[in-house]
Amino acid sequence: ADHSVTTGRPAHSPALRYTNHRPAATAAEIVPLRLAGSFSPGDRAKILRAVNEWNVALNGFVRFTIIDASSLPVANTRQPRPWSIMAADGVGPSRGPIIALAHTQAVPGAGGLMIVYLDRIGTRDLGSVVMHELGHVLGVGHGEKGLMAAHYHPADQQCVDKATVAAVAARRRLPVDQLNWCEG
Repeated sequence: ADHSVTTGRPAHSPALRYTNHRPAATAAEIVPLRLAGSFSPGDRAKILRAVNEWNVALNGFVRFTIIDASSLPVANTRQPRPWSIMAADGVGPSRGPIIALAHTQAVPGAGGLMIVYLDRIGTRDLGSVVMHELGHVLGVGHGEKGLMAAHYHPADQQCVDKATVAAVAARRRLPVDQLNWCEG
């Protein structure tokens, strides 16, 4: 095949490797993200790591970019509407003993909203939680295991796995063999 394996990705787990397919020759779809709320510098670094891992996986076909609030698109332009990633505490959906760590919702015509409940993250990895939620931003639902599993499990949600990449490729009509995924 036309791929090799690179080492050193992600930075927090050197045992994980991503495939390295040839990048897209076509113009990327840009998905702007805006951070809002009381994220610490450390939180922002973990969110940036999640964005960067997705950008490696999406290989130029789709690209997440973090924008600041002052660069919002003008109402009548064709620029895509940003998704807001908002820090929150204490409130949000929970079903019995299951407590949501984050919630992502598309807003038709306006991008969408990802709410991260910082007080619920605890010892879980914020970057992995955001990486999972970015899968929802791309239109992927929950899976049985891996990054998009419905329940957080640190060993399964460290990187963008092949099943998640395949789901994104199917949802967005992208060539799965030109995207990248982690191999453990």
